[in-house]
Amino acid sequence: MKSGLNIIWLIFSGAFVLLFSLWMSGPGIAETNEPTYRLYFMIPFLVWLIGVFIQFYYKHFLFGFFVTLGATFFYVSLVIQAALL
Repeated sequence: MKSGLNIIWLIFSGAFVLLFSLWMSGPGIAETNEPTYRLYFMIPFLVWLIGVFIQFYYKHFLFGFFVTLGATFFYVSLVIQAALL
């Protein structure tokens, strides 16, 4: 049961982090000829991937869980800050 909940967490948090990373790193709605891709917004997804690898390959479940949790809550905090504006 513990691994089942872990897989569900990784699927939902991974989809959330990947979608927000792609959305935030995109060109936006600028009407200039200059592309404005911000690839540094893909860093939380890379951090999330590192957390997944730590959970499964190095058997440090709690450390990997907190790494994936941190990447997820980075975007959750951005959504909450945008909602409060």
